[in-house]
Amino acid sequence: MNIILAGFTSDVSEKDLREMLSHYAEVDELSIMSGDLPEQTVAVLTIEGSNAEAHWVTRRLTGLYWHGHSLRAYVSLF
Repeated sequence: MNIILAGFTSDVSEKDLREMLSHYAEVDELSIMSGDLPEQTVAVLTIEGSNAEAHWVTRRLTGLYWHGHSLRAYVSLF
């Protein structure tokens, strides 16, 4: 399942994200895509698990205050 994670700035490293995400799910793949503005950076992560497990992860991540920002997470339909 793919999850889109937003709400962090472009100065966050892949290592930082993987470390934080390890508390919630085992991440198979992680891609960081920078936007035009630093706060438009998003990460697309792939996790092993069912649709229900992906929604559980997004509920845990949405609203999480991390590195001075409130995160938003969505299950990708693609």
